[in-house]
Amino acid sequence: MRKRHFSPLRVFLAATVILVALGLYVVANAIQFAADYRSVTHTYAVLRHLDRIESLKHQAVAESRGYLLAGRAENRDNFWRIAGELQRESDLLTELVIDNTAQHDRVIQMRRTLDARLRLSVQAMQTWRAGVTGPQKGVPPLSAIRAGDRDVALRLEQLRNAENVLLSMRSQRAERSAWLTLLAAGIGIPLSLLLIGHAQRLLARENRVRQQAEASASASNSELNATVQQLARLSDSMASLSQYSSMLQGASDAQELYEITAATFRRLLPGLGGYLYVIRASRDHAELVAQWGASVAPNDPAPALQSCWSVRRHAPYAMEDLRHGLRCAHIGRPSGAHDVHGLCVPLSAHGEVVGWLSLQGEGQGRIAEESLAVRLCEQLSLALANVRLRESLRHQAVRDALTGLFNRRYLEESLTREIARCQRRQQPLAVLMLDVDHFKAFNDRHGHAMGDAALAAFARMLKDKCRPEDIACRYGGEEFTLILPESDLPTALERAEDIRTSAALLRIGEAGGAALRITVSIGVALMPQHGEVGLELMRAGDRALYRAKHEGRDRVAVADEVPVLGRV
Repeated sequence: MRKRHFSPLRVFLAATVILVALGLYVVANAIQFAADYRSVTHTYAVLRHLDRIESLKHQAVAESRGYLLAGRAENRDNFWRIAGELQRESDLLTELVIDNTAQHDRVIQMRRTLDARLRLSVQAMQTWRAGVTGPQKGVPPLSAIRAGDRDVALRLEQLRNAENVLLSMRSQRAERSAWLTLLAAGIGIPLSLLLIGHAQRLLARENRVRQQAEASASASNSELNATVQQLARLSDSMASLSQYSSMLQGASDAQELYEITAATFRRLLPGLGGYLYVIRASRDHAELVAQWGASVAPNDPAPALQSCWSVRRHAPYAMEDLRHGLRCAHIGRPSGAHDVHGLCVPLSAHGEVVGWLSLQGEGQGRIAEESLAVRLCEQLSLALANVRLRESLRHQAVRDALTGLFNRRYLEESLTREIARCQRRQQPLAVLMLDVDHFKAFNDRHGHAMGDAALAAFARMLKDKCRPEDIACRYGGEEFTLILPESDLPTALERAEDIRTSAALLRIGEAGGAALRITVSIGVALMPQHGEVGLELMRAGDRALYRAKHEGRDRVAVADEVPVLGRV
């Protein structure tokens, strides 16, 4: 029974308790010792500042006296420089003793006394006049100056004495903490070693080798299983990451990227809700473009950029508790009873943040698959930047920079395609050639900036008048072309007249108190009446346009002597 009572386990527990208690005591004393050491260091810093203030005060007085004796501007300038240093040293000293009310009050009194003494020197220098050897009017009496010196010295001595008292107390407390720590270690460590040695002797009586071998084998087996599982997870993650990257590279536009991302995150990170934000071209707000999983917290669909900490820090931001911890402003506080955690990852490519991904799920702490989510976001960032670049290049290739309409190259390709489509369906097609009247004179009179504004305003009106299937292009300069698929002659004339009337109502700007306006002339050509090839139709429309200009402008003309529709 005695052997069971003094088992190795109980001996080890007793030694452990002693060591833990000793460790806690040593840590507590170390903390106290560190605090005392900081206090002592703080006291020495205060004393250094006091010595510095006293030295600077003597220097300032010496410089002022040098100026009064020799009248040199150098002494006066040195006085003002030293006075500035005194002010800074006094400010630093005030901050150092802010936690000590008595010392803080003494510092305030010392500063007032020091300021009064410096004012006496300033008054003496300001009233000094060269060449006068006797007493001068306005110069402070010598008794007042000596009294000021005594007051400053007294205040500094009071501060220094108080700090020396504090230094003595804090040094004694630090020494006491150190001795107590040594005493506890001297008693606790030998006792613990004695108990551990006794436990070792008890364990030697048993089959220690067999137990250690079994423990070692079990530990090795567990470590091997953990390594195998980690390798399997790593392999799966790498395969999924490679597949995701391959699918992103094959995406044709941004919408496909969003769909691929939602499906991939839903499969690889089940149980987490995701929100994909993309920054708008104006860079004032972001837009929620994709969402998947269960919503555990409300999210702003159009947040400002600064509402996400990951965008501010350009680094992933983990939120271990969305209920009580600091969270991004675009995430509302969860309303359910479960704990919720989250993660925001910025989407950055080529040094520019293009959006961010927000993941949320139930639980506290960091999201388990945070590293995988970050790697997936890195792939998404590059793919999103590449798609945006392709879309920008595609837009620049087919769009006119000033008006936003399609350019001449796109016009020629589209006209051929639309003619073939209408021929297959046995439907008509109309081509409108439009030209701004007297545009060169408008440019010369009002400037190129106003001319560009007129073209842009006319292009916006033209786009507003277009159906989804219509194609509006800038042919060149002030000339425009409008392709109207499946439109017969009456419909084309009605559309042309509507555009002509709307152009005349445009208000471009003002000059000399009068509104600036433009008019357009329009030529209409129809397939198949005026040709079945794009070039023929455009030439027919051009001839009709020239006839409209020849007949007075601001009108619509039809190719091949069709009666002209006059003004309405």
